[in-house]
Amino acid sequence: MMRTYFSSGIPLSIIEAAQIDGASEMKILYSIVLPLSKPMLATVGFMTALGYWNDWINGLYYVSEKKFFSIQNILNRMLLDTQFLTSSKVSVATDIASKIPSTGIKMSVAVVGILPLLIVYPFFQKYLVKGITLGGVKG
Repeated sequence: MMRTYFSSGIPLSIIEAAQIDGASEMKILYSIVLPLSKPMLATVGFMTALGYWNDWINGLYYVSEKKFFSIQNILNRMLLDTQFLTSSKVSVATDIASKIPSTGIKMSVAVVGILPLLIVYPFFQKYLVKGITLGGVKG
């Protein structure tokens, strides 16, 4: 996606004009290429952040102390605990499990997991839409 954007989204004539004016490669990168590629960088950054936000497997494998758990690990553990209580055969646990609305807990976990993304998304929306449409077109 980024290769397509850089090959078709940034006009070669602008880079050539900067070279004729005597701009170095670093000057061209910082003053021309990076400002023109903000939509693509925001899109890739947001998608990468989304991948890390939803990742709970690494925390499950590598983190052992509860104070270092991510939100996704805590939410996953809550879901596993409610599933255990509802499937348990112990009489005390079945009394507790009958009072727990497991579907409600699943839905509330989904809302808590997506809420920060919903707060951040409006700030990146204009860059995301532009970056996805420009990066997806083959040139």
